[in-house]
Formats: sequence, C-alpha cells, structure tokens
Amino acid sequence: MTPILTNLAAGARVLVVVVWSVLDSPRRRRRLLIPAVAVVLAIPLIYLGVHFSSPGSKGEATGPAVPNTGYAEPKQVPFTAAKKRQVRTALAQFIGTAVARKDVGSSWDIAGPSLRAGMTRKEWSSGDIPVTPYPAARHGQGAWDVVNYSYPRKVGLEVLVFPKPGSGYSVATAEVDVVKGRDDRWRVDYWMITKFHGPGSAAASDSASALSEGPPKVHKLPGNKAAKRDAAVESANTGSRADALWLAVPLAVLALIVVLPISIGIAVWLRNRRAAAEWYRPKT
Repeated sequence: MTPILTNLAAGARVLVVVVWSVLDSPRRRRRLLIPAVAVVLAIPLIYLGVHFSSPGSKGEATGPAVPNTGYAEPKQVPFTAAKKRQVRTALAQFIGTAVARKDVGSSWDIAGPSLRAGMTRKEWSSGDIPVTPYPAARHGQGAWDVVNYSYPRKVGLEVLVFPKPGSGYSVATAEVDVVKGRDDRWRVDYWMITKFHGPGSAAASDSASALSEGPPKVHKLPGNKAAKRDAAVESANTGSRADALWLAVPLAVLALIVVLPISIGIAVWLRNRRAAAEWYRPKT
C-alpha cells in the first residue's frame, strides 16, 4: 500500500474506534439523541428554504426580471391641426349626448369599440352606459388642456368640461381616449372623470340636474367577463404561491434558531434530572 492509502486506512480505523467508544456508553447515546433529532428536523427546513428561494439577478435591484410580454408602444406622431379639428368635433358630439345624457342613442355611432363592448344599440339607447354622467354646458365642449399621447390612430387627452349654471357641479377633468376607425372617423373609446376643480356652480347641490343621473358608473373594460374573472383569480393564486415560497427561507432559519435552543435546553434538563436522581439515591 502507498503511504497515502496507509494513512487513510489508519485514520478510518481511529475514527471508527472513536465513534464506537462514544456510542458504546448508554449515557452518551442518550445525550446525543436530542441534538441528533434537532439536526434531522433542521436539515429538511433548510433544504426547503434554499430550494424554493429564487433570488433576483445581481443587476436587478427589484428582483427577478419580468418576461417581455411582446407589447411594443406605437410610434408617437404629431397632433396636427386637421386631426385636432376632427377629434374636437367627435368630443363635442359625445359630451353633448352620452356625457350629458341627452339623446343618448345618437352617441352610439361616435362611441368606440371598448365603450360599446358587450352592448347592443338598444341597451345603449336606454342610457345605462359605461360613461360617467355630467351636466355639461354647451360652452367649452371638446376642449383639452393636456395631450397625453398621439399615435397614428389613437389620441389620449385630458379634457376640461364645464357644468351647466345652477347644476351644483364644478369644472371637471376627464381622461379620454379617442380612436380612429377603419372608416377614418374618430370615436371616443374611453371616458372617465378624474377630478373636479373648485366649488360647484352657484346653485343648490341637490338640484334636479345634479341628481337626475345618480352615482357615476364605473367604466367597463372590453372582453369576456368570465375570462376576466378567471384571470384575476389565477393572478391572485400565483401571487399567493410566490409569497409562500419567498417566506420559506426566513421560516427555515427561524425554525433552526428555535429548535436548537429548545433541544439543548431539554438535553441540559434531562442531564440535571439524572444528576439529581443520582445524588438523592440512597447510598448502600
């Protein structure tokens, strides 16, 4: 045998002798039992914590990178004078009918596909539409103060609308999307009042024009309702599973911190108990 193998064999024999001498004593076996159980319990917990943790890339301070959804923002184009005139005309018609709730049926042709999704012309004409009502005055309809974006066939605006005198409403800002259809006509595809400015117009706030429409309606999103509900549930379940996995590491460390002191404490208690019993045992 080579010297290396001889040394390894000698070391193995020494290790076997030491282990055997330790385990040969019943008292030592009892003392090693509880720490061994603690180690056996801690190892699976540490493994689970390490296995289910997924740290982010070193270059990503916020965690794992989100996969690309494939969406590419359309190219911005100038909001030309001709486009402004067409959009202003569509806005004025929409505000004077759908928003003001006057001759709502005539606004069907100037409402975009997202607003009309899931509705028939008859249902739309009833006035139960996904458009926040507002007692708009004829003055200033179709005016905007901010252009959020301008794409070739879509424009995002912040539109100012003014209330009728005596309605009790104040000047409001609405988020609006206007889209261009295949027939080259511009239509309002999204309408939502986001803020009010200053006090209401000089009138009782409970006037008939202020209360006739009731509470504003929430804007409806296009698409199948059941599919949206299932997608929302799936998203919530995915988030819950991810949160549970990220909690595995601290839970494993916490379990190790708790299990080891308890195990050591139990071992010391048993040793002291045996020592006390030995002390008080009658001497023969």
